[in-house]
Parts: sequence; structure tokens; C-alpha cells
Amino acid sequence: MLQNLRDKLCTTAAEFKSTPPASNGNGQVPDASGLAHGRARHGGNGHRRIRHQIHYGRRRTAWKADTACILIEAGMGVVEATRRVTVSSNAVAAMQAIRGSGNIPLYAAVLEGGESLLESGRRTKNAAAAIAALNQCSRLELELVRLSTGSSSDVVTLLLNMSSAELVETSKSLGLNWIWDKMIAAAMPSDASSTAAEPVTAAPAE
Repeated sequence: MLQNLRDKLCTTAAEFKSTPPASNGNGQVPDASGLAHGRARHGGNGHRRIRHQIHYGRRRTAWKADTACILIEAGMGVVEATRRVTVSSNAVAAMQAIRGSGNIPLYAAVLEGGESLLESGRRTKNAAAAIAALNQCSRLELELVRLSTGSSSDVVTLLLNMSSAELVETSKSLGLNWIWDKMIAAAMPSDASSTAAEPVTAAPAE
């Protein structure tokens, strides 16, 4: 009996290699390192770890792109800024367009994940470029833009270039009382405005 037990324990190297490895109970076979396939990564449980896109109420990609924009505005190069915060150049360009458009509600919605970063950047790209160009224009260039497009930031210029129908429509929208109080009475001298405000009473008949 001892001889039979010794024969079972003395297994040759060739016989050992030909023996199929046992599974770990989950149907996974260990590899040469002794680790089951699919368990050496992702925390060792065979499942891929999900990286949530929303963190502290803000979308990760938008947050990183916004941080990169701040670094770029502070003087850092675009390539270095994108590498430091590990974000794509497309995401940074989209966030630059959103910030440059001056649309604060859209900017907040993108950071919170309510609006798409890339899609919002595409919608505001031209507006951001136009605003940046207008901010660098001289008075002559601004007048050329007004003549070409009819747009102006000068209220007086806008009023002077309105048609009669546009003036009537604007007056109706503002209201006669608003026009009198804000534009006429406010521009009158103090003595004239007080005189205009006092009620006129007829002298008693003799």
C-alpha cells in the first residue's frame, strides 16, 4: 500500500504539464502568473470600474476644459494646459467658445451636465469669434460693421438709423409713460421739470 501511495505522489514534470489547470470556482482559469484571466485588472473582481462623468455636481470633461481655459488665459500654452489637466484640445476649444460668447446660463448648464460641451461650443463658436473681433475694432471699423450689418452698441446710433415703423414699434413696447419719465422729464432742467410737474389751475373768475 505504501508503494502505491509513493507512485501517486511521484509525478513527473511531463505529466504535471499535461494536467489541465483547475478553475477558481468562477469558471476562470489561472494563467502562468497564478492570476485568473480578467481578475488581474479592474480591482481584481473581473468587472470594469465605471468612472462617473458627474463629480460634485459638475461634468468632469467640462470642468477640466474650463480649468485649461483659465490656465491659457493666465499665459500657459494650449498644449501644456491640455496635458496638465488631461483633456482634449476639442473640449478646450469648445469651452473657449462658450466662455467667449458671454452666455452665462449656457456656461453654467454645460458645467452641470445639462448641455453638451461640444455641441454648445459649436453653436457659440461664431458668436465668440465675432465678439472678440468687435472688441478689437477701432471706431472706424465699428462704423463699417454697422453700415454692413446694421448692428451697433451705441443706442443713439441705433435710434437715428431706425425707420419710422421701427420707432413707432419701439415706442409702443416702451410705453409713453416710460418714455416721458426716463427720456423727456429726466433730461429737462430741474426748474422746467418742476414746472411741468405742477398742476395748472385756472384763476378764479371775478
